[in-house]
Amino acid sequence: MSNIKDDIFEKIKSERGGLASIHLAFSEFTQGVAAHYDFYKSIMLNEGLPLGRSDREFLAVETSRLNQCPYCVAHHAEALKHSGSEPAGGKLEILKALAHTMTLEPWKSSPLFTQFIAQGFSQAQWQHAVMVVSYFNFVNRCAHAMNLEIEPDFKDTCR
Repeated sequence: MSNIKDDIFEKIKSERGGLASIHLAFSEFTQGVAAHYDFYKSIMLNEGLPLGRSDREFLAVETSRLNQCPYCVAHHAEALKHSGSEPAGGKLEILKALAHTMTLEPWKSSPLFTQFIAQGFSQAQWQHAVMVVSYFNFVNRCAHAMNLEIEPDFKDTCR
């Protein structure tokens, strides 16, 4: 009979092609690993989400860059390469502005909603983008606190 630790790590390995340090670093808090992974899947990996994968990965990279988190930048820049074309034009600019403002001056974020909608995004996409940027502000801090380094085989988990 397997234990919870083995179960969650086997699930992540089978679904992601490997086990990233962001999960492994919390091996003594498996409830947190399970909740973290489920939330990550819900906003970043699942099909049919309001934002396309390239927009999600762009926000991940931009937020992680602003937080000076080389671990997350490496993982999500690789995922961005495989996710299709990056956002362009006004959409690119408003996504950058959202990541910047939520990361560095979060109290100034809500006025960006009007600009976000003006670029053709929906309210659901706004809400999704806010969750993605918020998630990466959280996970960048986890990566820094746990002193994570890039895994030699990290690209295996960036699909």
